Amino acid sequence: MKGILDKEYAVARQIKRSHIYRLKRRTFEVLKGIKTFHPEKPGSILDIGTADGLMLSNLKDTFPKTTCVGIEYARDLMACCASKTIRLIQGDALTLPIKDNSFDVVIATAIIEHVSEPNQVAREAYRVLRGNGIFIVTTPHPFWEGIATYIGHLKEEEHHELITLRKLKSLFDAVGFEIVNAQKFMISPVGMPFELTLEKILKFFRLNFLLLNQIIVGRK
Repeated sequence: MKGILDKEYAVARQIKRSHIYRLKRRTFEVLKGIKTFHPEKPGSILDIGTADGLMLSNLKDTFPKTTCVGIEYARDLMACCASKTIRLIQGDALTLPIKDNSFDVVIATAIIEHVSEPNQVAREAYRVLRGNGIFIVTTPHPFWEGIATYIGHLKEEEHHELITLRKLKSLFDAVGFEIVNAQKFMISPVGMPFELTLEKILKFFRLNFLLLNQIIVGRK
């Protein structure tokens, strides 16, 4: 796995504007996906690559009765988790230490581009999901992520493979997911006024290629 993160990442998510905003925006999109495509409040959520558990903690705040479990490879990051209401487990995204048919929602945000076998992550998510459960993935758009790396905004070779939305759709199809949503989002890596409105305008004029991030939701 490339780009394994450490405590510096957890600190950045507390103080660095770009990290704070990207977490906030991804969380917003994940919550919208859950509320739209799993209208009944989920009984359980699994977060693959949960890092310090910040997103999972935010989801727990929204769904206080939901069991929230995070899988994280790096123990340093797990140690940064301050929440007492979620459970973190050390494990690999390619071989989840989770029983079959255990969760209503599985999420994997900004993680699938770091693994050597993204199709295996999808297979594992499918395995641990209950029937009608949903799998939500976000990943950066390859072109804009390449630009960010080139100008020094990101570390070199932090990702194993940058994946297009088209390839994500093929991957979900191959595993057996029904794709219920697939789109791009995020016009700025640090946020800007009226961003959601501007994104709607770009999508209306079919200028989606200008958006920096991607989300796909599949139903088992």
